[in-house]
Amino acid sequence: MLNCVTVLLDRFCSQLGTLFGFVVNDIQEKIGRLNDLMDQDEPHYSTVQSMILFEKCNATLMDNSGCITLLRLHRGLEFIILFMSKLIDLQPTESTTYIAQGAYSQTLAKHHSFWIRHGAYLAMNFLPCQKNLYLQTVGDENIKETLNAMPDMIAKATEVHNRLNTLFLDFEILNLP
Repeated sequence: MLNCVTVLLDRFCSQLGTLFGFVVNDIQEKIGRLNDLMDQDEPHYSTVQSMILFEKCNATLMDNSGCITLLRLHRGLEFIILFMSKLIDLQPTESTTYIAQGAYSQTLAKHHSFWIRHGAYLAMNFLPCQKNLYLQTVGDENIKETLNAMPDMIAKATEVHNRLNTLFLDFEILNLP
């Protein structure tokens, strides 16, 4: 499952394009960290559950651990799901700013410091309307295809998020910083 999560996030990032470059870089660094852990110690990092058990038993739940890295990706995935869910309901000329800020407020904001939150809100003021966001991220030829694929992408991302959420709750990791 751990590999499925990283593949799903990597595919999503490839669709975001340069507009969300800073977000894509952060996500790809975290995916790279998880892939490195899987390469270095495959038996302990082949599944999310094996990673959690290994890191909890060895008291290695720290800032750069696999669990914390995946937890941060998990939180970002929650934002992406909510943002995409609202994005498909917008009219082409409607601003994406308010839905992005709303999704951020409901998901990631509680995990960020005052300065990060305000920087994120400021950056979201510059998001384009729905149509231009699609043009900038997937190109003119792929808008219809992307719109058709979005419900399935959201459903798959939600399934992954829910499964991870259950594991994080079961192992009391969900509320770690």
